[in-house]
Order: sequence, then structure tokens, then C-alpha cells
Amino acid sequence: MKTTLKVGVAVAAAAFSIIPAGTATPAAAAPLAQPASAAHAEGSTHASTAARASWHTQRHEALGPLRSQDTGIWKRPSGVRIMQVKARCWDQSRKGARLNITLIYRRRWGNGDGVAKEARGACNGQYIYARIHNAGHEKYYASFSVNKRHTVEYWVQYYK
Repeated sequence: MKTTLKVGVAVAAAAFSIIPAGTATPAAAAPLAQPASAAHAEGSTHASTAARASWHTQRHEALGPLRSQDTGIWKRPSGVRIMQVKARCWDQSRKGARLNITLIYRRRWGNGDGVAKEARGACNGQYIYARIHNAGHEKYYASFSVNKRHTVEYWVQYYK
């Protein structure tokens, strides 16, 4: 009866052992790899936040007071396809003032400029966006015009 019990315990231990066959000690056993879904479910947020795309400001400036003015030329960062110009103006005393934004790209070899996007809005302190989704040219600039003299604050941003 004691022999049967010893054999039963040995068989049970062998059946539920996580130690690979042929290794003598548990320290020599290879650590078990965690499945990819379980490793992701643990919440390893550091790696995912580093790779997450977000808006980056390339230029921030205030111009004015003006009726019409262009910004300086800037280069599109490598690999960026989504760009925007965000601008605002405000003045409660001059009702009816409107801001026009034109996002313009420079063609190569002196072939002129082209309009990528236009946006219009009221000078009430709210942001007005001129956004393009398939930016492919190397150089861009923005042009602002207001029907009454105002200071224009603008941001050039890209999404990467």
C-alpha cells in the first residue's frame, strides 16, 4: 500500500510539473514566456504613449496689428503628412471683423506658389483652422488678411 501511494504521488508530480523533462533542478528551468495579449493587457502604457501621435507646434507668433501679412517660410518635417495653421484674432469694439487664412506651398525650381487650403472665420477669439491631410511639398507659408486692423496670433502645427 505504501508503494502504490509513492508511485501515485510521483506520477501526479510528473503530470503537473512545469519543469521541462531532462532538467535536474527548478533553477535550471527556462522562464515561461507570457503571451503577447497578456503582456499588452497588463497596461504597459509607457511604450504605447511614446509611439502615440500628437500635435507638435513648429512655430507660434503674433503679427500685427495688420490687414494683410504673410508669415516666413517653414519646412515640413520629414514623414509628416498632416499639417495645420491655427490662428485667432479678437476685438469686441470692431464688430464684423473677419480673418482669412491661406496655407500656401512653394513649388520647386521657381514654379510659383500654390494654395493648399483656405479658411475663414470671425475675429471673436475662437481658433480658425486651415488643415491639410496629404502634405507633400517641402516648404510652406501662411497668409493672413483681416478686413479691419487686428493682431493675429497663429500656430503652425504638424501631427506625428
